[in-house]
Amino acid sequence: MPSAFVTGATGFLGRHLIDVLTEQGWTIHILVRDRNAAEALFGDRVNYTSGRLSQPTGYAPEVPDDLDALFHIAADTSTWKKDAARQHLVNVEGTAALLQMATDKNVRRFVHVSSSSVYGIHKTPVTEETEKLGASSWVSYVHTKTFAERKVKEATWRGMDAVIVNPTHIIGRYDSHNWARLILRHAEGSLPGTPPGAGNFANGRAVAEALLAAYEKGKTGENYILGGPYASMHEFLSLASRKLDLPEPRKPTPAFLLEVAATCLSFLALFTGKRPTITPEEAYFASEIVDAKSDKAIAELGYRLVPLEQSVDECLAYLKEEQLL
Repeated sequence: MPSAFVTGATGFLGRHLIDVLTEQGWTIHILVRDRNAAEALFGDRVNYTSGRLSQPTGYAPEVPDDLDALFHIAADTSTWKKDAARQHLVNVEGTAALLQMATDKNVRRFVHVSSSSVYGIHKTPVTEETEKLGASSWVSYVHTKTFAERKVKEATWRGMDAVIVNPTHIIGRYDSHNWARLILRHAEGSLPGTPPGAGNFANGRAVAEALLAAYEKGKTGENYILGGPYASMHEFLSLASRKLDLPEPRKPTPAFLLEVAATCLSFLALFTGKRPTITPEEAYFASEIVDAKSDKAIAELGYRLVPLEQSVDECLAYLKEEQLL
């Protein structure tokens, strides 16, 4: 029976991965900060290791030796520059410490969940061969994920067996805090405007299946973009609105207006100390237009592209189950 250690298991993508590994009969160990909350989700399906990613000396002794896989999903996804120091500690230093632990524990393969954002914004379709611009990004999340990925690459040069996956936007079941927030805010009438951006929407379950495929079939040191149907944020929200019998979302807000609003709100935050309603980083993500291709993952991992309508249906069904809609 194969065994794995998983970080970020209680998150949106992590929950899908636990489902996939459980169905395949894996012995699963997860890193958790709140054990009670994790046990409410997984019960006795997994083994629990309490600790924080940025403090490996606290949890490493509890991690078994000779695991087959380490799936590193956890990340600090903050979109506010005030959290930049913490974000670097978690995303970069935490990943480096986890790589060292994987070496010490003789883990067979390390599967690292990066992000398509490390490639930056390009006018042409993004593939694994596209230049990565994330190291020079002013957005903390983007450049910390870029440097975390570099740590993994460097580890492969020293002999570690590691594979990197780069998901795009992810939507589907278990989502209540990612792109589902747009749906929830639109449903309650609190969304000030529709984001002007566009990108690829991957299905949560399909991405989790690809993580297992990356362990089984991925090539050491290689990147695999995990995307999906290309759509604008307006098209995404319009689809959800029709299914919920909601009014059509407003026309996309011009990107420059979002940037101006975010800059003004951030200036006010210097005096209030409170997080802006819209940060410049959020304006950046809301306005980015990137088309990322998944041909390599389809060919080498058997990755499946799921229709956006199906992913939205799964998301809405979950939000209703949780009585959020």
